[in-house]
Amino acid sequence: MLRILVVDDHPVNRLVLTEIFTQLGCTVSAVEDGARALSASKVDAFDLICLDRHMPGLSGDEVVASLPAEQFVLAWSTDLSDLPPRFNGTLAKPVTLAAVQGAMARATRWRETFASRMPRLRRPIAA
Repeated sequence: MLRILVVDDHPVNRLVLTEIFTQLGCTVSAVEDGARALSASKVDAFDLICLDRHMPGLSGDEVVASLPAEQFVLAWSTDLSDLPPRFNGTLAKPVTLAAVQGAMARATRWRETFASRMPRLRRPIAA
């Protein structure tokens, strides 16, 4: 089971992505701004963070710059141009089931790569 953090200032966007990941068997936390995303990432180990780029306060681009390199982060946005290199990929809005499944597969591969180097992530992924 993957642990996902969904970050978006729009409640409908948070709800849609949270429901999709939940229906696919993930454990999902959702927050509405960049400051809460940084706080949540310090408290819990997430396999994937889906981060809206354009939010009031801290933007997704600012948040991703503050996250450790081992954290897998996708830019979740309608604006996927000129991405900071720190993002590990994208998840376009509007989201599709195939795109979410692809994001889960990439996050699983990423996690398996870094799990041996990151004690916080040393937990099995449940099927």
